[in-house]
Amino acid sequence: MRFFTNSLYPAFLCLFLLPVLPAVGEEAGTEEDVREEDLYEDIFLEIEGITVTGTRTEKRLGDSPVVTEIISATEIENSSASTVSEVLDEYGLMYTSNAMGDYIQMQGMGEGRILFLVDGRRLAGRVAQRLNGETMPLGNVERIEIVRGPQSAVYGSDGIGGVINIITKKPGDKISLSAGISNGFMLAYDDPETPVKPEPFDDFNPFREQNLTVSFGFPFGITRNSLSIDASRGDFYYAEGKSRSILPAYYRGKAGLDSLIPLGDSAELRVGGSFMPMRSDEQTNSRGSLVRSDYIRADGYVEAALVPFSRTMLTLRLYDNYYQRDKDTYSALIDEWITGENHENENLIALEAQGEYDGIENWFFTAGLEGAYNSMDKYNLHNGGTFAGVDKEALFIQAERFREEVYSVLGGLRIERNSQFGFAAAPKISSMYHLPRGFRILAGTGLGYRAPDFNDLYLVKDDTITPGHPLVKGNPDLQPEYALGFNMAVEYTKQDLFFGQINVYYSELFNEIAYIDQHEVDRGMEVYRTGNISRSLRTGTDAEGRLTIFTHGFFSAGYSWLFAYDRTEGEELHLQPAHTVKMKLGLDHKGSGVNTWLGGRFFSPLYPDDSSYESRFILDFYFSINLGTHFKVYTAINNLTGETDSLGPATAQSLTLGLKYFL
Repeated sequence: MRFFTNSLYPAFLCLFLLPVLPAVGEEAGTEEDVREEDLYEDIFLEIEGITVTGTRTEKRLGDSPVVTEIISATEIENSSASTVSEVLDEYGLMYTSNAMGDYIQMQGMGEGRILFLVDGRRLAGRVAQRLNGETMPLGNVERIEIVRGPQSAVYGSDGIGGVINIITKKPGDKISLSAGISNGFMLAYDDPETPVKPEPFDDFNPFREQNLTVSFGFPFGITRNSLSIDASRGDFYYAEGKSRSILPAYYRGKAGLDSLIPLGDSAELRVGGSFMPMRSDEQTNSRGSLVRSDYIRADGYVEAALVPFSRTMLTLRLYDNYYQRDKDTYSALIDEWITGENHENENLIALEAQGEYDGIENWFFTAGLEGAYNSMDKYNLHNGGTFAGVDKEALFIQAERFREEVYSVLGGLRIERNSQFGFAAAPKISSMYHLPRGFRILAGTGLGYRAPDFNDLYLVKDDTITPGHPLVKGNPDLQPEYALGFNMAVEYTKQDLFFGQINVYYSELFNEIAYIDQHEVDRGMEVYRTGNISRSLRTGTDAEGRLTIFTHGFFSAGYSWLFAYDRTEGEELHLQPAHTVKMKLGLDHKGSGVNTWLGGRFFSPLYPDDSSYESRFILDFYFSINLGTHFKVYTAINNLTGETDSLGPATAQSLTLGLKYFL
C-alpha cells in the first residue's frame, strides 16, 4: 500500500488560504467601479452558457475559475461530423486515428491520460490506451466540454492530462423531432506507394458512407423522454492497385432512451441507457488476409436530484458502462475465419453521491463520495487467468469563494483508495478575476494521477510464430504516475465581437508509465516491459481567438506549442505534434439561413528531419442553407488539400451531401 503523503500538504494549504483570499472584490469597490456600464451584458454571447466539467457544478462559463473550451451545439450542427472522433478532428485535437483508436493530445498528455466522460460518467473501453471515438455517434450530443491540465482532484485517476466531457441532450416538456440523413462520396486516392497520379474518378465511390440520425423528444404522463437513433454504414475503399483497403467496410447502430420524472417540487429522477453494436471489416494486405472487429457499447444509469434542506442540493447516481471488442481474422491459406481467440470485455459500475451547499453568502461548497468496481476479461491478460478487477472508493471536497463577474477562488481535494495500489490524494486550486474592459485572468495548479490499467499490469503478447517480433509483458509492480501542473490564462472579450485567450502551462510528470526495451532475448525475441520512468516535463502555450466580421462573418484561429523533456535521460522528447495551427473563416447569416466556412488544420513535428513524422495540412469546406423553417441541406468537402499519410488522413478528398429536418 502506497500513501502519497507529500501530495496532501498543498491541499491543506489551499483550503487554509481560502477564507483569507478575498475580499479582493469587496476592496476593489462596487461592481460599477469594476465594470463600465456599457460593458457587455453577457460574456461572449455565441458560446456563453452553462459549463459543468471544471467544477462538477453548473456555472456560467464566464464565472468558471477553470479554463474550459466548449464545442457548442451550433458548431456540431454546422459540420458534417457523425461521430465524436470527427468532431475532435475538426477541432484540431486529434492528431491521428487508426484501428487502435484516436490519438488525442492535450498539453503533451495523450492516450490513457485524457479522461472521457458522458454527462460526468466514466467510459469503459480503450485499445492501446486510446478511446475509439468511432464507437460514439453524435445523434444525442448537445455539446462537448474540454478542460486541460490535471483534473484528478475532481475526477480521480486518468484525469492527469485533462477531461473531455460529452454532454447529451436533456429531455424537454414539449414534443420535438430532428432527423438527418447524409451520403458520402469518396474521390481519388493518391497512393504514395505509386508514382502515377490518379484521375479524379479512378477510385470514385458514390455510396461510400451513409448516416441516419433521429432524435425524438416527447412527454408521456408526468415523464419527459428523449429517444435517439443512429445508423451508419460504409463500403470498403481500396488503394489504387485494388489489392488492399484504405478504409474498412463497417456497420454501426445505436439506440438510446433517457427519461426525466419530476418527484414533487424539489426532486426529480432521471433514468436512461443506450446500446451500440458496430462491425468493422478491414482488408490488411494483398494476400487476402482480413481482420473483422465487433464492438459493443452499452450503458444504463439512474440519477436522483433532490433538495433535502434549504440551499442544499443532493445528487445520487448509479450507472453501469460496458464495452466489448472481439477481433476475428481470416486466413486465405485455410480459407476460414479464426474466431473467439481475441476478445476483450470491460465493465465499470459506479455509485456516486454529491452534495452542494450555497447557504453562506459568496461561498459554495461541494462534497461527494464515490465507489466503483472496474473489471476486464481479456484473452491475453496473464495474472493467473484472463480476468482482473479492481475496486475504488473516493472522497472529494471543494470550497469556492466568489462574486459573480468579479472573482472566484476554488480549492479542492480528492482522496481515492484503489484496491491495487492503496491511497492517493490530489489537491487543486483555481482562481479567476475579472479586470475592467473585458479582461479576465485565470490560474490554476493541481496534482493529477493515473493508476496503471489492466494492460499495463498484465498484458503479454507472445507472437512466437513471427521470429524477431517483440515479446511484450506487463508489470504487476508498476506504481501510479502523477503530474504537478500549472496553468495561467488571460482572456479578452468585447461583447460578441471578439474573444481571445492565451493559456500557458507547465507540468512535471513523475513515474511515467512507458514500454522499456530491456534488450533481453526470449526465444529469439526482444522483450518490452512496462516500467516507471522517473520524471519528464511538458510545457507550452495554447492560444484561441474568434472575431466577428461585418455582423455575419467570423474568423477563428488557434495555435498550440509543446516542448517536452525527459529529465531522467537528459534529452528532449519527440512528442507529436509540437506545433498545431487551426483556423476557420466563415459566414453565418441567420436571415437567409446560410452557413458556410473554410477550415484548416496544420500539424508540425518538433524535429522536421524525423522522416516518420511529417508536417500535414488539412483543409475542409462546409456549406448549408435552410429551406423554410424545417429543412436544411448541406454539403461538405473534407481534405481539400488531398493530404495522405499513414498517420491520417488516409484518404484524399471526400464529398458529403446531407439533409436535416427540425420540428
